Amino acid sequence: MHTLEPELRALRAAGLVDDATASRAVALDRREVFSVHGELRALLYAGVLLVTTGVGVLLARRLDQIGPLAIVLAIAVLAALCYWLAARRRVAGRDLGVAADYVLLLGALLASADLAYAERQFGLLGPLWSWHLLLLAVVHAVTAYLYRSPLVLAAALTALAGWFGIGTPFDGLATFDRTAPELGASALACAGLVYLWRAADRRWRPETTFSGVFDQFAVNLAFLGALAWCTTWPWLLAGVAIAAVLAVVVIREGLRSRRESLVVYGVVYAAIAACIVLGPR
Repeated sequence: MHTLEPELRALRAAGLVDDATASRAVALDRREVFSVHGELRALLYAGVLLVTTGVGVLLARRLDQIGPLAIVLAIAVLAALCYWLAARRRVAGRDLGVAADYVLLLGALLASADLAYAERQFGLLGPLWSWHLLLLAVVHAVTAYLYRSPLVLAAALTALAGWFGIGTPFDGLATFDRTAPELGASALACAGLVYLWRAADRRWRPETTFSGVFDQFAVNLAFLGALAWCTTWPWLLAGVAIAAVLAVVVIREGLRSRRESLVVYGVVYAAIAACIVLGPR
């Protein structure tokens, strides 16, 4: 098996690298040290899903025994605990790290679920119930910037999309009867707002790490709007044009920046648009 160990030892002997750097490089070359960053993130994400799913199952099975008010308070305490753990690291002047970032995400998801559950049980805002999604978007956005967390920023953008009427915030309150033109207009408007937010973030925070999150949401929302318009006449022509332009722009940007996800989005969404338009004909 080919190894770079002799060359690394020669560089250390020549004084071109220090002992610590050479030792790390040799360990990496021998496969004695390897990264588990991807696996750790996958496990943490699975843990967050398991906890939130478990909370949902517990609420469904014990609702009559516990009572809605006790449930709201219990989830609020759990969410506050997650935020407190993240705040401790910030007060200590330390970065969140991978594990604490997912704990913060768990807190944001629990807070979202708690507010949605309280709104459904008690009707706090009445006919203006959708505004709690905008409130969540603002709170999650502030948290994301405070802790520099792309994960919580994704939660903020999800809540923002829900406020625009895209997706299903929670059963019973989501409006499934929206027409395709309305859905398309809302998705495109939300995509435009996300892009403007991205531009402002890039302008005022050149070192930002949020651009990738903004790109993912803006691209998916814009394509969703175009596909919605592709399903009905006379919006079909505008939908096809927008989908085609988006596909070209996104694929070119993906190739330029070597981001495979953007290329995949462009190809897949263009194929879906073609199927929607040509299939019935």
